[in-house]
Amino acid sequence: MAQEREEKRQAYLKGEPVKAPLNPPELLVISADGGRVQTREPDPEKRWKEDKVGVVYRAHPCPQRPGSDYAGPPPIVQTHVATMQDWEAMGDYLSQEAAQRGHEQARPKVFIGDAAQGIQSLWQRCFCDAEFIIDWAHATGHLHAGSVAGFADTRKAQEGYERPEEALWEGRTSQVTRALQKLSRRLGKPRKNSPENDPRRIVARNIGYFRDHPAHMDYPRYRRNGWPIGSGVNVFGASAGRAAGLKAARPAGLCGKNTVESTVKRLGLRVKGSEKQWSIPGGEAILMLMTALIAEDNRWETFWRTHSFAKRPAKLAA
Repeated sequence: MAQEREEKRQAYLKGEPVKAPLNPPELLVISADGGRVQTREPDPEKRWKEDKVGVVYRAHPCPQRPGSDYAGPPPIVQTHVATMQDWEAMGDYLSQEAAQRGHEQARPKVFIGDAAQGIQSLWQRCFCDAEFIIDWAHATGHLHAGSVAGFADTRKAQEGYERPEEALWEGRTSQVTRALQKLSRRLGKPRKNSPENDPRRIVARNIGYFRDHPAHMDYPRYRRNGWPIGSGVNVFGASAGRAAGLKAARPAGLCGKNTVESTVKRLGLRVKGSEKQWSIPGGEAILMLMTALIAEDNRWETFWRTHSFAKRPAKLAA
């Protein structure tokens, strides 16, 4: 599998044509995120590495109906990419996968992720023709984190979260920024050497998050277009706000099962754990096997048909 994947990557980078589907997708969705894997690195401080995970799927746009909750379009035939390599290699693998799924023919196409530097760089390098959407769960997670840091009392944190969350749902990111700035003025500026968990530093960091990315948080327009606004199902539970007992006032607005967030979790069940220590090649191998196994295009079965027992040497088959 590793050999075949690398051959496809090199052919793609050389500009060799990729066989695309006969029927162009109405909507192509690409998403990427990162997980955590413990390696055999001798230095304990460097043992945990990031595995990169991507998902590609087709969908039919499902515009929101007035007065109804928004669930987003359900995914149709998902395929997956995962690697222990850097984000540049991940971009190559994900680009080649998207090309096979009809990326060039798709109109429209969207890329969903958080605002992490590696993911944004991947989008800019490989998918700049796709609309970049900041995952709703990540955005509300940042808002929760700011609210929890700004209020010691959970009830007040809930009250301080609900109105900005409503504004975020309606695409008024400047209102969210102003709410966090108000919290920051009440707490005061973070000190130069204050720790990362200092409430003043957390609030200040999240002000920058919303101030710098309003173009990718136009959730009303995404809902009108019938696009997904999230990369998983109910990933709100991982947010700082949920841990503090806050509740989301809005539905998750996320697409269906097995998107990138849940794919990270599924792979995590296999590779993540304090008792699991991987070599880099070993981690890479099991990630390739898992992504083939959970793909919805019969990739696992196709691999074994291509490399069937009958094609083995006669002596080995006997």
